[in-house]
Amino acid sequence: MNYKKGIYIVKILLVVNVLIMDEICAQSNVQNHKPIVVNATNKAGLLDGSCGNDEWEAATKIDLPGQASIYFMHDKDYFYFCASGKAEDHTVLDLYIENTGTGKLHKFHLSAQMGESILTDNEWKPAAGKWELKDYAGFWVPYNGLADPENRIDPKFAKGTHRQMQISRKKFAGNTWNMMISLSGVNHNGEGPIKHPENASDDNKSTWAKFSFSKW
Repeated sequence: MNYKKGIYIVKILLVVNVLIMDEICAQSNVQNHKPIVVNATNKAGLLDGSCGNDEWEAATKIDLPGQASIYFMHDKDYFYFCASGKAEDHTVLDLYIENTGTGKLHKFHLSAQMGESILTDNEWKPAAGKWELKDYAGFWVPYNGLADPENRIDPKFAKGTHRQMQISRKKFAGNTWNMMISLSGVNHNGEGPIKHPENASDDNKSTWAKFSFSKW
């Protein structure tokens, strides 16, 4: 083999090996990281489009890029979640949860519509019929009239409201849930949706984060 060509191949292999090790370490860090504690509350989270009300004061809060934030708390029956953006944001939510009982990955979507999907054969498929909500509810992006009411076209949707969900604790087993959050419709300097964890992938549960319910 040509000496220079051999050196070139070795360098390529070294680079590939470094990239593989970085990915393994990143996934290991997510898996081994201590669970994020979900604070308990004695006030149910209202699904009114605002994370700023008194009942959310007890929630665990994480600040994200684009001046967005996520809040989460629980009582003995429900897990409550809220995502806030800025006044000019629509703040569209995708909340992913692993069902450890079935091994399936679930996605809860809140935009101008609301629904639950399950990852099946590498494709997200509806878990139920349209607006058939099983053990969960939410506050979606509100309809805000028409841009062209005379011709009844171009619907508008309200900005500045917050996405909220409550999910029955009985829907997913255990006191620690593996989850990922994705926000779109938020104006910020980055490309694509804002995620938590930052480098998580919707079809790879090993890149998600553990959330542990505090003792009730």
